[in-house]
This record gives sequence, C-alpha cells and structure tokens, in this order.
Amino acid sequence: MFYPALMMNFYRFYQPKTKACLIFYEKQATQITDPKLKKEALASLKQKAFHCYGASFYASLVPQSKQSDYLCFMTAYQSICDYLDNLVDQTPIINETNFRRLHQSLLDVFKLTPPNQHYYQYQTQQLDSGYLNLLVRICQRCLRTIDNYKRYQPYFSRLARLYVDLQVYKHLKVSEREERLKQLKVENEKLAEGLTWFEFGAACGSTLGIFTMVAYAMNQEKYQVTPDRIFRSMFPGVQQLHIMLDYVIDLPEDLADGELNFFSYYKNDDEGIDQILELYRRVQREVEHLPEKVFHQTINDGLFALYLAEGLRKNPMLRTFEKKIMKNLGLRARFLLHHTKKFVRS
Repeated sequence: MFYPALMMNFYRFYQPKTKACLIFYEKQATQITDPKLKKEALASLKQKAFHCYGASFYASLVPQSKQSDYLCFMTAYQSICDYLDNLVDQTPIINETNFRRLHQSLLDVFKLTPPNQHYYQYQTQQLDSGYLNLLVRICQRCLRTIDNYKRYQPYFSRLARLYVDLQVYKHLKVSEREERLKQLKVENEKLAEGLTWFEFGAACGSTLGIFTMVAYAMNQEKYQVTPDRIFRSMFPGVQQLHIMLDYVIDLPEDLADGELNFFSYYKNDDEGIDQILELYRRVQREVEHLPEKVFHQTINDGLFALYLAEGLRKNPMLRTFEKKIMKNLGLRARFLLHHTKKFVRS
C-alpha cells in the first residue's frame, strides 16, 4: 500500500530534516532586535510548523540528492508566509502600500536577485537583524539548483503574485477587504470560472502549487511534465481545497475575533462541508493528469487528515465536522488521520 510507505518516509526522512530547518530558523529569529518582530517570527514558527510538516511530503517527488534542497526551500518560503501573515495581522499600519512592501519578499524569491533591503520601509518596527532577507536568500540558493529554471519562473511568479494579492487584500480594513477581493476575482476571471469570489480567494491563499512545481522542477529528468500542466492541476482546485480546510478549523476563532473567514460565507456549515466534499471529488480527478497521480490523491486525503487533526487538537468542538467529512472519505484518509492525530499530539 502506497500510503503506509509514505508515512514511513515522513518519519524517517522528511520530518527530521524539516524539524532541523525550523530549529535553524528559530535560532535566527531569536537574534531579531525588535521585540515585536521577534515575537511574531517565533510565534509563526511554533504555531504554524504543521504547514511545513505537511508540505514536506512533496519531497517524495524529488530525488534523494535534492531532497534537502527542496525541504530547505519549502521551510524557508513557508516561514516567510507565516511570519508575514502574523505580522500584518498585528501591525497598526493597515494599508496596501505597507502590506505590498512586506510581501515583496515573496516575489523577490523567484527573481534570484539580491533581496530588497527595505521590506519594512512603512513599518514602525524595522530592526529584524536581517531575518527576512536571510529567508529570501535561502530560498534563492535552493532554486538555483534547478536546471532550466527560466522555464518555471513565470509560473512561480504568477502563483506568488496571486498569493500576495490575497494576503494584501484580506488584511485591509473591514470596509475595504471584501470589495478588493471581489475585484481580484474579476481581474482573474479566466482562472476563477465557476467560483465565487471567496472560493477564488481561498485558492489564491495556498502555497501548494509552488511546492509541487519546485518538486517536479527538481526532478525534470524523471518527470516529463510541463509547468503549465502542473499549474492547471493545482490551481485553483487543490489550492482551494487546502485553504478552505484551513478556514474550517479556524472558524470558531475567526468568528470570535472578527477575522475574515472564507468558509463562513457559505449559507451554513452543512452547505460548506458539502461544497468541500464536492471539490475534493473534483480535484481527485484533476490530479490524474500529473505523474504519480496516486501520490497526489493521497496528499489530498492527507490535507483532511492534517487539518482535522490540528483542528481537533485546538478545539474538540470540531468533532462534528470530522464525523461528517470522514464518513464521505475512504480508508486511506482514515489511515492518515489516525497517524496524523498521533503526530500532532507528540
């Protein structure tokens, strides 16, 4: 069976290497001068480490000689995302100019040029002791190992720009954010066909398309798959599934804090879960166009396992969601949920 072997590789290889990367970043974060920046950097590494552990499974697509490069890139890029998400949640300077300057770091990653030194230009707190620049440089060093990188660069940048747009708009003032997100969908109508504005927003908020493309790009000799095929197999479907599950587990907390939550825009919880399950069935067909289709279908099951396990750890009241979702999924998802519950408790 494929998924027990995948879990074995996770525990033997991917998890220890991912943990080592995160420990290194944590040591760097402790050197940050500004106490508020340090707090958000350390909190993001501690509270959102499961994002990196989940994405580590894509190392299965990478030859062993390059798995360290993949895991190094993935953890650094995801750490930037999680750090900036925390930072803009807490900053008093709520405007598009500030948010875009901070998130320029995610776009600079794929330019492979020295990182911009002024990401904090509009922030009150600016002294991060080079932490953000370091993460950008680490990402770039790993990407330079990809042969024919220019073939993939436009697709990396496109996915990164969609992510940045989403992060910028969703953190604006309540009176602005929804209208800007609706406009984002209009501006990308060809990509958003058949989706509501909040479903398209969810699709923009995932990094899985980037990680999948990096993994395939690092193994071009084995996988003869075009970046366009990877893009269309991952976006919007798989990315939408990923982020909607994230919003499911954050729903009680977001509603209490008045935060934007895309899942909450469905008429009720039952409609939302039904839509997620229909989306799941669709993306299981869409990933059949990728090499190692069983791997990708397993990862989609793993998304449910990861987010339900993490959600239940934080809020046992989500058990009603778990029961409804899992009765519609198969043995593979139940197997992965069982093991993931043990991992998040450890």
